[in-house]
Formats: sequence, structure tokens, C-alpha cells
Amino acid sequence: MKHLIKHVHLSKGKPCKAKEIHEEADEAFLEPHRHEYWEILWCLDDSGSQSIDFVEYENKNHRFFTIAPGQVHNSAYMGKDVRLLVFSPGFLMANPRNVQLVESVFATHDNRVPYLDCYLEQSTHLESIFGLLKEECERQESDWDLVESLIISFLRYIVRFSIPSQGVGEERDARVSKLVGLIEDNYKLEKKSQFYADALALTSKRLNELCKAERGKTVTQLIHDRVILEANRDLIFSNKTIKTIAFELGFEDPSYFSRFYRGQMQETPAEFRERCADSAIQ
Repeated sequence: MKHLIKHVHLSKGKPCKAKEIHEEADEAFLEPHRHEYWEILWCLDDSGSQSIDFVEYENKNHRFFTIAPGQVHNSAYMGKDVRLLVFSPGFLMANPRNVQLVESVFATHDNRVPYLDCYLEQSTHLESIFGLLKEECERQESDWDLVESLIISFLRYIVRFSIPSQGVGEERDARVSKLVGLIEDNYKLEKKSQFYADALALTSKRLNELCKAERGKTVTQLIHDRVILEANRDLIFSNKTIKTIAFELGFEDPSYFSRFYRGQMQETPAEFRERCADSAIQ
């Protein structure tokens, strides 16, 4: 009982979309799908929940779910009142000044939860900006420079109005942020911490110190977490054989991959896949 995971893209020529979620007629939106864009789900009540990379999170009034490209998202019930903002990876990230802001909002393969809770009384500015975004995106000839400015303002207000202790806006070590990006780009082929230390011109010891201080994990643990996340996505949402999954993740020996997986998950890939299939049937 495996599901083929769907890849969801924005329409050609439309790098951004802003709309009320009840306008989303595609039922596949509720099924497991992998995003190829940045997405913010703004909940306006406490109904519904979101599953992001196999973890279930409850909707909450003025909770902003932040889902990055590549993450798997689905929802049994989206909620009564949810607003949707999506934009393509290249739309904002082409401007270096926007990169840090986007990274501070989106918990991409991070140890933070994939949402921000904001103060209820500070929603006026966000509502105004969202309305302008929705209106501009729906125009026949949208002004995408204006849309970019509005998204930046929207993200900045989310950061400003977010409830403290969620790690948003905190000063982060740029080297650790670069490490996360390097792991994302290379985890299938490079699983040794020394590769990443060399790329950042640091010793393995120093990089591990920085990593533990900011993420609470070693470099190797971050690499293994990323490998397991991708393995789980394929085990649940594809019909790929375990041998194929192992090869695609850079393991030449499928039996070694199974031992690695069991060491991380305390069950074999086959057992995990079977358990998830049984849960889906119930």
C-alpha cells in the first residue's frame, strides 16, 4: 500500500501564488506531495493539522507553517481558514540580500519546528500585505518586482511579530548555515565530515564544535539525519526497491545500507515500509 509521491510545481510564468486555501480545488493538495517551491501556510483558526516530513503538527491561530523545496507535505484536514503563499526557489534567492531572511523564516532540514507562531494582535499589517499580494498575483500582467517587495515585507513582519524562543531572527553562525547547504547538496555522495570541514576551511574538530553549539548535533549526525529523511521519503512514497534506494543514496552495497538504516532507526528499511503501509490501511 505504497503511495507514489507527487511533485507539485508552480504554473509556468507564475513565480508566486497567494490565495485562500478553500479556493484550492485540487484534492491532491491534501495527499502526500513534494514541494518544488517555498510555501507558507497561514492558519487563522485552530482546526486541522499538517504533516511535514512525517511529523504531524496541529494548526493554531496565527501559526505560519514554513515548508521548503524538497520537503514532503500532506494533510488529512487542511483547516477551515488557511491562507497560502508560495514562491519559486529562484524568485527571491537570486538577490543575496534576501537569502538570510528566507533562511531565518524557513527551517530547512533544521532542528527547529517548521512553523512560527505570531502574536494575534499584530496581524493587521500581515493581512494588508497578503491582500495586496493576492490581488497582484491574480492580475493578468502581474508586476513581479512589486510582488517580490511585498513578499519580503511579509517575511520581515513574520519575523518581527513571531513569539520569542523559536529561534527566529537569532544571530546564527554563517559557517553552520553553509554546512547545512553543503550537506543538502552533497549528502548522497559525501558522508564523511572531513569533506565538509575542508570545504569550509575548518578542522573537523572545530566544525563539530560549531555544529554542536548551534544544532546540538555533530556533523556526522546531521549527514545521517538527511540520508535517513530521504530514505524514508522514498520508502513511503515510491515503489522503488530498497536496492535502488540504497544506490541512489550513494551506498554501493545494499546490505550495508540496511545495516546503516537499522542502526539509525532500530528497524530495517523493509520493516519500516511494511509498518507504514499497515498504518495507511488502518
